[in-house]
Amino acid sequence: MRKKHLRSEETLRLQQAESIALFAELSPDPIFRLDESGKITLANNSAHKIFPHQVLLGETVQNLFSFIQNKEIKEIIDQEKTINQSALIGNNYFQFILEGISKLNICQVYGRDITELKNTESNLKVALINAEESKRLKEFFLAQISHEIRSPLNVIVGCTDLLLDESNDAMEREFGSILRSMKNNSKRLYRTFDLLLNMSQLQTGKYEVRLEKIDLHALLKTLQSDYKSLAEEKGLVINLTNSIKEDASVIADHYSITQIFANLIDNSIKYTNKGEINLNIYRNNTNICVDLTDTGKGMSKEYIDKLFAPFSQEEMGYTRRYEGTGLGLALVKSFIDINKAQIKVKSELNSGTTFTVILNGDKKWGLQPNKNPDFL
Repeated sequence: MRKKHLRSEETLRLQQAESIALFAELSPDPIFRLDESGKITLANNSAHKIFPHQVLLGETVQNLFSFIQNKEIKEIIDQEKTINQSALIGNNYFQFILEGISKLNICQVYGRDITELKNTESNLKVALINAEESKRLKEFFLAQISHEIRSPLNVIVGCTDLLLDESNDAMEREFGSILRSMKNNSKRLYRTFDLLLNMSQLQTGKYEVRLEKIDLHALLKTLQSDYKSLAEEKGLVINLTNSIKEDASVIADHYSITQIFANLIDNSIKYTNKGEINLNIYRNNTNICVDLTDTGKGMSKEYIDKLFAPFSQEEMGYTRRYEGTGLGLALVKSFIDINKAQIKVKSELNSGTTFTVILNGDKKWGLQPNKNPDFL
């Protein structure tokens, strides 16, 4: 019985060895076996394909792989180390794993052709360098073109203001509307470049937030004055009401909070052909809120979901009735998120629109996360 058991064990061991040898032979990856002196005792078909003109069995491994020169094979076997190493053989890159097996007194070497991976990695590095260069050129171009256009626009607006201030009644009647149109359209072009630069800064992560105390009423009063001429050109009135008796100050990033309301006012003027635009500052519990309500065309409920997408307008294409880049409200949403404020919209077609901007009135606005999930 004992002899029968030993024969069964020997048969099983041989079957396992044959299976392992067959697996090694059929493997698409190169496999080597080394003894403690570093000589190759086994090499499968894939290994021979790497070195087609060499006899591998009995060859010292250091003569094939330069990266093994500093590796002590016996130490790898005795301590059962696992070492990873890549090497260029011919025109192909390979990743090799050296694994010591002390109980068999051998070192196994498993290889994998990673040429395609290396080429992909190289292509990605080149693409990254090109993308970085493209981004740098875009930023340089935007900065340069902005300067080249803003400078003459400032001269045009300044000269137009001077002519309006110095004009008599006769000149006002004949040229007043033309001069105001020149001024407003120059400001519009100036603002278009501001939108492009702002979007570029946000997309590249270059925008820097600077928190400070802001008098909200004073800020909106300034914007009311800035947009008065543009509104009057369409026969509109901008009204500002401050329903807060005490201080209406918030802690916020001054530039972005200004751009939020500037874009909302500009948007309301664009889509309102008659009537008025009302700004109302009020307190709701601990929040300071600003309602901006217009008597414009409004929008459909379906479009409200797309309202803050870049380059989006409800009427698209060359036949659209309203000009603009479609960036204004996308920037509003980005600046709202930067300051951790909230915004909601109510609108119906042909019934006007109300934007409500909610600011934290406990003087920590911009420092605390949003807590109200009901707002857009």
